[in-house]
Amino acid sequence: MNRHPAVAEIVGHAEHNGLYRLPEGRAAAAAIPVPGRQLTGKRAMLETLARALDFPGWFGFNWDALADCLTDLSWHDGGIALLIDQAGTPETAAPEDWGVLLDILADAARHWRAEGRPFAVFLQGGHAAYPLLA
Repeated sequence: MNRHPAVAEIVGHAEHNGLYRLPEGRAAAAAIPVPGRQLTGKRAMLETLARALDFPGWFGFNWDALADCLTDLSWHDGGIALLIDQAGTPETAAPEDWGVLLDILADAARHWRAEGRPFAVFLQGGHAAYPLLA
């Protein structure tokens, strides 16, 4: 039986970079909150992530610019953990955009794993494709 790492083993450890699901009400220490109820389409997703991660002024509000910022993050020290609550909202409201966003986040996690920098995304609700942490 494969054991999924605990949240504490993921946050701050690049070898566990990736996307995970958390049960409702479960916290992820030091995670940057991203309100899922606001992720109702591409523009809203880009704006919400730009605010949450304090993107620089050159952010271009498109998917390529998001990927560029997520693989730069020079304005942040250390690892990154995001907690997207109510992840069922974007999954229902904008499934195609949500899929693109999740792909970009997963690519960023792989990029930072190769660089040795922690980068994890925790989803609460929705998207059963990612491991559920107890």
